Order: sequence, then C-alpha cells, then structure tokens
Amino acid sequence: MRLAATALLASYQMNDTGLIWRVREASPRLRYVLRVLCERWTPLPYRIVTDAEDIQTPTGWRTIAYGSTKPVQADLTLPYSGFIAWDHTDFVLPRWNDGGFFPGEGDFGWDLPAMAFYVLTLYPLYAWRYGYDEWGLYAWHHAPFYEAPFWNEPFVLKRWYELLAKLDLRVEKPSFQWEIGWDIDHLYAWKGRGGLRWWLGGIRHKDLHLRLQARQGIIPDPYDTIDLICSHFYPEHSRFFFLLSQAHPRDSLVSPRHPDMRRVVQRLVQAGYAVGIHPSFRSREEPHRISQEKNLLEAYAEQPISQSRQHYLRFWMPDTFQALIDAGIKEDFTLAFPKRSGFLLGTTLPVPFYRVDIEREMPLTLWGPALMDRVLMDAGISALAAEIQRLLRVGRETGGRLHFIWHNSTWDMLPLEAFTG
Repeated sequence: MRLAATALLASYQMNDTGLIWRVREASPRLRYVLRVLCERWTPLPYRIVTDAEDIQTPTGWRTIAYGSTKPVQADLTLPYSGFIAWDHTDFVLPRWNDGGFFPGEGDFGWDLPAMAFYVLTLYPLYAWRYGYDEWGLYAWHHAPFYEAPFWNEPFVLKRWYELLAKLDLRVEKPSFQWEIGWDIDHLYAWKGRGGLRWWLGGIRHKDLHLRLQARQGIIPDPYDTIDLICSHFYPEHSRFFFLLSQAHPRDSLVSPRHPDMRRVVQRLVQAGYAVGIHPSFRSREEPHRISQEKNLLEAYAEQPISQSRQHYLRFWMPDTFQALIDAGIKEDFTLAFPKRSGFLLGTTLPVPFYRVDIEREMPLTLWGPALMDRVLMDAGISALAAEIQRLLRVGRETGGRLHFIWHNSTWDMLPLEAFTG
C-alpha cells in the first residue's frame, strides 16, 4: 500500500495544481460526475482518494472533503447526502433552493456531485411520478420543482464554477457560441403535395386558391424558407434536422421520397451545414424506425448521419437513447423543456449519456436546447426576442453552446434582431 501511495503521489506532482477528492468510497456515479466536471467541462487534474488510502496532498493541489469518515485537512468540505453512493433507481425527490438541488451545510451550499448526477442523468425519469402531457411527454410542469428559478440558467455548470472560485482555482471557461437547430417537419406547406388530404385541407381552411397558386409558383410556399434561413445564418449558427416519415398524422406533410428532399439535403451538406435526423412520431414506441429514417437521410446526404432530435421531443428514458446509439447516433439535441425555456440539463456543455439502470456511461453526447419556438409563440415576437436576448446573456457568462429549437414553418416568428443586437 505504501509503495502504491508513493507512486500515486509522484503522478500527482507532475501537475502544478489539481483537486484531491477525499471520499468515503468511489462509487460509479461519483466517478461519472467527476469525469464530466473535471475532464469534459473544465480540464483539471484530479484524483479520488478513498478512506482506505493514505496520501499527502501535493503542493499546489486543493483537497475537497466529501463524505469522508476520516479526519481530513481539507480546503473545502462539501455537504454529503449519500445519494451519489446509491446503486438503484428508486425515486427520490430531493430538497432544493434557489440555487439547485441537495442544499446542505458546510463550506459550500450544495451537495454538488449529487445535484449534478440527478440533473445530468435525468434521474427522476427512471421512476417518474408526475404523469404525461397530451403528447405523451414527461409532464415536467407537474413536478414540484418545475418553477424553481435555477432552471433559468445553466445552474450545474455555474455551481461548479463557484466551487472552483472558492478554492481559488482559475480555469479558462469554454468559448461561447450559439446556434439554431432547424426542425424540418414539413419541407413545404402547399406545393409538392397532392391527394385527398391536401384538397380537403384547402376547403376546410379556405385557402385552396392559395395552395393552387403556390403549386404553380405564382406565390411562395410559406414553409419554403430554407434559402431564407441560409441567407441569414451561416453553418456555424445552424444545423438542420429532417423528418422523413408520413407514418403518423403528426409526421411530415411531404413525402420523404419527394425529389426535393434529396436536392435540399445535398445543397445544405455541400454548403457546410450539419444535417441530422428528426426521428418520427412513432419512433419512441417503434425504435426500428430510427435506423430506417437515418438510412434514407444518409442516402440523400451521401455521408454518415450522427446527429438527431426526437420529433415532438418524444422519448422514453433510457430506451430511446439506447435505440439512437444502436442506430449509430453520436449526438442528440432532444433534452429541452417542452413547455418553458430553461436548461433541463443544467449546462451549456456536452453531457455524456449515463444509463442509471446499468450504471454505465454510453457512447452518446447529449445537448440541452434552452428554448423551443413554440413555447413562447403565443406571447408574440417581442417576448421571444426578450427571452432569446436573456439566454444569450446567460450563455456568454458561462461559455459553451447555446442551442435554440426553431422550425422552417415558423420563420416569420423569428426575431432576427435578437441575434444581432
């Protein structure tokens, strides 16, 4: 043990500064959280030291006492709830305050590893108690913590920055970028379509004459906005998710095999835009559809497709994300609140998907969009602009990637000035 500890200490001293986490035990959940915080988010050397080990802290390093049962000379002591040591998915509703979950006493106001694990893994969804909404989505608005103010900011990331500041450890925050993820549910509203549904819709909505004019090219189709999008937003600020299914009434109005689909996808790829799949309405219940739709998009793009966002934000935890992995998806942009703005994952940085039911980190990166257009659509363009500007200010403070969800069909509700002001 003494030789091992000496070798470990020598490896620590190769770095001028870092963190020693003195803990009772190193659970898989703790290891996951520290990999995210210290490796993925703010690269910072760290070591986990359990009560069974005995080492001296290297010069320049800081020590955090977290649940250790041994007397430890630490620079900071974190509250310890015990949640991070669990090995099951039983439901838990932790306490919370304005800053986040698991508040406690000590040198820092929260059990940060527990908070991070609870939020980054969407832990409550494994034994969800708050029902579902009209689309079958997890009804976040029924959860008692739904209105908590901390969701308005990337609070897990901010608490991590605050902890490092308390230790006088200065890390370089990631650069800030923003982007819009364009969901192409319907390539066109009127043109490129036909059949009984199209004619009956025109009669019911009293716009048949407009539909006919759009089909003849006399007036523009209201959803044919991709050229407009590209003229205002370069590839660094846009990515496109294509819905390629008509299997459900909530799927695309336009056939996924319409010849313009291939033309539009290829043009975007050639212009340097990222393109991903928008798995169809039934893909949650019938996950085999994900691969089928992805294969079609790959044929159009003539390149592998590795990004996705679920249509209507419909998913099951963890089944849908496992299906995405099985289909070859590497990044997903689904995890947004369906009825409010905010940071469902508590961060603007990438989150490695962790399956709580099998205690394993998986090869999928999750990004949490901060705003979907339809959330504030009824409030009007000025309200959308104000919230976009607020989120941009928040994102610039923390760094990372701020992602908005928009649709080509709601182009006329996009407040362009919010991104340029």
